[in-house]
Amino acid sequence: MANNYDQIPAVKFSIDVDYFNQLFETARRLAQNGMPEALEEANKEYRRSVALSKAFIKNAGVREQEAAQGLERTQVGHGKSGYEPTGTLQGSLEIKLSDDGKSVSIKPMATVADQKRALEAIAGNGSKKPITSQDGVDYYGVYVEYGTYRMAAEPFMKPTGEKIAMRLDNEFERIMRLAVLGSD
Repeated sequence: MANNYDQIPAVKFSIDVDYFNQLFETARRLAQNGMPEALEEANKEYRRSVALSKAFIKNAGVREQEAAQGLERTQVGHGKSGYEPTGTLQGSLEIKLSDDGKSVSIKPMATVADQKRALEAIAGNGSKKPITSQDGVDYYGVYVEYGTYRMAAEPFMKPTGEKIAMRLDNEFERIMRLAVLGSD
């Protein structure tokens, strides 16, 4: 059965510590020319940078989740598009860290069935219309973010992701400076 999982609006942040390759190459040359401590210092900086980067990425995911929840709660729906906010979409924003801790994705995982159940609960109705099997595999955030032929798009993931990303660039540079200049 087809679903729209591949269309779920996701915000992804990642870090790249490959820029340390140049530092390691310089440190190797210095070590070969009588400064063995250069390689040891490069390794310390690398470990410190990776640790700070992983914490930074995890925090970026939390910040995006909070921003998307806030935008969805305060500015999406409310009669503009026909979408009725129930809190289901906000509560479904999932943060997923990569195994190596160097990237994070945030996406709304509420299904159409979740939204229908929430609307029925708010209305105080029992289940009048059966929830179809298709509803259970269609993700509601897709329809809110991109719209449908019956509902205008009300993006809440992309705008917050772009805003957070702009702030993160400057913050990441500052954190990397701390890693290189910091102490153990």
